[in-house]
Amino acid sequence: MKLVITDSRKVSQFSSILKNLKNFSIDIEIHVDGERLYAQGMDSSHCCLFELELLSDWFSEYDCIDPVRLGVNCELLAKIFNCLGDNQNIQLDYTRDTDSLFITLSPKEGETGIVKEFKLPLMNIEAQLMEIPDTEYTADIHMISGDFTDLVNQLGMFGNELQVKCGDELRLTGKGELGSMDAVIKEDDILYYAIEEDEKLDLNFSSLYINMMVAFGKLNKKVQIHISDAMPMKIQYGLDTFMDKEDDDEEEDKDKNYIRFFLAPKIDD
Repeated sequence: MKLVITDSRKVSQFSSILKNLKNFSIDIEIHVDGERLYAQGMDSSHCCLFELELLSDWFSEYDCIDPVRLGVNCELLAKIFNCLGDNQNIQLDYTRDTDSLFITLSPKEGETGIVKEFKLPLMNIEAQLMEIPDTEYTADIHMISGDFTDLVNQLGMFGNELQVKCGDELRLTGKGELGSMDAVIKEDDILYYAIEEDEKLDLNFSSLYINMMVAFGKLNKKVQIHISDAMPMKIQYGLDTFMDKEDDDEEEDKDKNYIRFFLAPKIDD
């Protein structure tokens, strides 16, 4: 198996993902076959699930004939990609029936620099993948990632619970023993907001987990948020395009490559 990433934006996206996954899981199992790289994992409390999918044509070079499973430690992955320098490529190599994944960070063609080679020991995890069905959601929200990150951080200062109300307007509330903060968001304030006719939603989520998700905000200037009653909220960052201006079509972007998160709502006692 040999995977190479040379596009600067994708190098940044890939390294950012693998540096931040340590906040969700201690270890993950990466599945690579002839069509895609795929990983899935849950936090220790099993409240939050992440799903990463990168198709073969997302990579600059992709060579994998036989499917492989790579069990890796997320903390060690983060240390490796913290060593990534400017204008470097990423290469992953694995030989079947060996116990290590080799990661090389090297200068781009025509540039000079130090080549960094890492040997990552593999683990036998044999994680059971969950089936995640495609779902139509009651409310769909597209926001500038930085705006959403700032709001989540500000709301989190007032408590560990984030209340989301969807109706004629979108209202986010951070609340706890220290008081509360409301963010009232009109449709014109964000990229896109749609809710099914005559529907209203009122759900509570742990702001701790949402803070973990928005740490991935630099992957794309746009974040997609999907909410339905009594279902996990989905937060997705697409990896096919990188929105360069603050506008958006009303149609949902059908990202083939993405990282997305699912967070179960809190249940009132």
